[in-house]
Amino acid sequence: MRKSLIVSVCAGLAFLLLAACSTSGPVATPPTPTITPSPMPPTPASADGLLPPLVPITLANAKDVRLLRTLPIPDFATSSLSQCSVDFSPDGRRLAGVCYKNTAPVWDVSSGRLLFSLMKSPSHKVAVSFGPDGKVIATGEYSGKIGLYDATTGELIRTFNTLPSAVWDLDFSPSGDKLASASFYSGMHLWDIANREPLWNYGEKDMLRVLSVDYHPAGETIAYGTLFDGVMVMDAKTGQPIKHLPITAPVGDVAFSPDGRWLAAGSDDNKIRLWRTPDYELVKTLEGHADYVNGVAFGPDGSLLVSGSHDKKVGIWNVQNGQLKLLEGHEGVVLRVDMNSSGTLIASVSWDGTVRLWGVVGER
Repeated sequence: MRKSLIVSVCAGLAFLLLAACSTSGPVATPPTPTITPSPMPPTPASADGLLPPLVPITLANAKDVRLLRTLPIPDFATSSLSQCSVDFSPDGRRLAGVCYKNTAPVWDVSSGRLLFSLMKSPSHKVAVSFGPDGKVIATGEYSGKIGLYDATTGELIRTFNTLPSAVWDLDFSPSGDKLASASFYSGMHLWDIANREPLWNYGEKDMLRVLSVDYHPAGETIAYGTLFDGVMVMDAKTGQPIKHLPITAPVGDVAFSPDGRWLAAGSDDNKIRLWRTPDYELVKTLEGHADYVNGVAFGPDGSLLVSGSHDKKVGIWNVQNGQLKLLEGHEGVVLRVDMNSSGTLIASVSWDGTVRLWGVVGER
């Protein structure tokens, strides 16, 4: 990397730290997105406090997505630096969200009721992930700790060896017996959950700075987004890189589509890139956010991509033509995003201390 590029990237990271205290075939020219603002007011819950009837979010009705509910994060308090994370349970009935210092809340999605918090007192948890069977929740802390909790009771099941730096992101293997972690200064790790030991690590000795991780649905590869080295695709069994996808800006998040055909990456040059697997040919670059893209997540059929940005907006993208719908409502930077398995809800988490739910209301 040329020195000028390193200076540019470091300047971008410095801004982030200060703000917190961070069709197949190639397309030569990315399509100009159609950007639609979100003028509709929030939809009130029903008289019993439950969400209204919802329909799956599609390319046709994305224009009708609106804010449905705002969930304040309990005991939220800012600190010098933080990532945020949000994750639906596989059945979509529960939602976990963490940001800055918090008690790691788990909510009932339909009612918005706080079911329990994983912590009795505020802790700097920045990563959260449900296991594929919905029975466990993994959390990662700024301190480098990783914990595994019972998703029904919130009780701590086990902890893992503390890493030298903050755990910035987590993802379970499709089989649920392994956990991949991304560490801010200590590389990539793949953990055997049963014995709590790492199966491999990459970049720990070199202090590789890793910001995001996502398991391929087939379980054979893992994608990591890094601060200086673009996207790295690793062999899940050996822990060796099989593909390097260069990007000259920090990669805030990576996500495979549910069918495994696409890999998306959001980065600090305000862009989202889409590669086709397994050859990882770049086929599309999506532009429309006015600031860093911090989070990306596919809808269940892979036709929609959701994003969170430093511009305080949530984006809904048509993967095929690049059309963009922007959702306004957060009062701070939007970090990670998620979509439930039925495709009816989008969750976003922000430095404003809230998790927000978005969707399309059906017939009452």
